[in-house]
Amino acid sequence: MNIAALVNPAPQEPRRSLSNAHSLSASSPITPAAKLPTPPASTHQKMSQKRKRHDPKPIWAALEGEYVDGEQEAKRLQLEQRQQSRPPPPTARPQPAPQSLPLSQPPPGVQRNGHSAIGPSPPQLSGRELIGYERPVSDDPQVYDEMVRQVCEFLWTNIVVNSELRAAIAESPATEVEIEARWGQIKDRVSGQRLHGVHSTECVVKEGMQERTKFESTMSLEQHKRMNEYLNAQVQQSRQEGTLRTSVDYKHTREVDMFYELDRAGFEKLPSLTQSLIASSGRQRIRVTRDAKTNEVIRKIVKHRIANLEISSPKTEWDYRIGINLEIAFPGDIDTLKPVIETGKTAESMERKKDRVSYSWLGAYQIDLTQVSQGQSKNHELELELNGELMLQHAIANERGETNGFETLITGMLNNLRVLSREITPPGA
Repeated sequence: MNIAALVNPAPQEPRRSLSNAHSLSASSPITPAAKLPTPPASTHQKMSQKRKRHDPKPIWAALEGEYVDGEQEAKRLQLEQRQQSRPPPPTARPQPAPQSLPLSQPPPGVQRNGHSAIGPSPPQLSGRELIGYERPVSDDPQVYDEMVRQVCEFLWTNIVVNSELRAAIAESPATEVEIEARWGQIKDRVSGQRLHGVHSTECVVKEGMQERTKFESTMSLEQHKRMNEYLNAQVQQSRQEGTLRTSVDYKHTREVDMFYELDRAGFEKLPSLTQSLIASSGRQRIRVTRDAKTNEVIRKIVKHRIANLEISSPKTEWDYRIGINLEIAFPGDIDTLKPVIETGKTAESMERKKDRVSYSWLGAYQIDLTQVSQGQSKNHELELELNGELMLQHAIANERGETNGFETLITGMLNNLRVLSREITPPGA
């Protein structure tokens, strides 16, 4: 396959999707960071049992009482009995006319950007039911989004039904799954040009293409400044009296990373199932993070990559990479370990100094805006982390046929990627 035929230079001024205007003069909040709120209770509106496109239907998207090819008959009967024991659903209410939906002030209970629009109470995680002109000819209350479904299947396959990974997490409370999305650009390895081919809108990149491309997670100093001001404004607006928004918490940290080789003795200190999982991945390193001011060790992590999924977004400044990693807390002493020092460099020049501002909300999402200094170079990064433990809670509820917000959590992650990417994209054609 000739990658050059698919990859063309991106326009000098990327086209911009509409987004709200914002002020660049907002000051940084000074309120101390609060702890993430307790993961909210979830609901999930029942969708039509009429199949649309998936064949076979993904197991995580199966409805309660619905038979999925390949499932045991006992499972089907169990779900049917559970459904029959419930009271009958309420009589459906007639749908309002399209003109009855005001565009500026949504009625109580309607979701805003995927989050509840009702005061400070914990938001519901179910999707908003389609009304008026949004309803398809089938009158289904919800219609799935292909992009969301693709990401859902990626996470389901690599985490939820990954028995080795689940066993490693269950074995040790110090082992966690990390779901991290990065903003950046997908580029051809040979030409260095951004992926900008036959597609004109957002799409998931086929897995085989990642061998011919590279993902550069970086932004300019000016973009970093604008994003900082925009996110600071969101913190302030979320805390205004009378707002219907969920509060966005703010935290500013300064840390230093240093890498150490994981030798055989250190490897044997890891939990046994974790050893089996990472044994074939080659050389591993331990990332030791210290407080920049006190030099106190904060974390000692072995990070093992599970899988990546990349999304090309040619209408905006950035593409996205969603990565799944296993983070294993190293239980040993680092004093006996060998630091990773490249040829011609010193230990000091190998340190990664991170000046990071974090924004978190709903107990589900955290955005990290980071300036990384290493030696004479500086890099600016923007990352979004989805709470892996919360995602697994909803996935397990899905497996049990219980109400859950699994798909809505993923929708929220993608919406955040899109909103921030459009915010930083300059005006264009």
